Amino acid sequence: MLRKLFYITFMAVVLTGCQTANKNSTSNTPQEAIEQLHAEEGFAEVVKVYRTLEVDNNKVINVYKGILDGTEEIFVAKLNKEKDDTWTVTDAIGIGMPSEENIGESIKTPSFETGFTKKNNAPSPNTKLVQTDDKKYRVWVKVIE
Repeated sequence: MLRKLFYITFMAVVLTGCQTANKNSTSNTPQEAIEQLHAEEGFAEVVKVYRTLEVDNNKVINVYKGILDGTEEIFVAKLNKEKDDTWTVTDAIGIGMPSEENIGESIKTPSFETGFTKKNNAPSPNTKLVQTDDKKYRVWVKVIE
């Protein structure tokens, strides 16, 4: 019974915290674009960029730590490079903080799927891994497009 209550509470917290940004925010670099998303749209304030993963010449995925509504969590954003060499955020989502409870869970946007894995787990095909401050866990990202 307590386990069921825990899972219901956990899912409520995750679903509440996992806000998605689909608005365009354009800037000269991927990091500036996610910082501008905070300034213009009120999305997560960037604390630390962990890694920028190149999808192809005109697309990247940014994994970063941010603060949204006073809560620190990990965010993943997809950015496209426009013809005028500016970067636009197309999708961004908060995935919470890594813990034993959310290993194996995933969150999906139209552009990518992401979640946490233990550090010693091997990556799946077409999946990128990013180390965060927590040395026991990594973020995995799989591009859908």
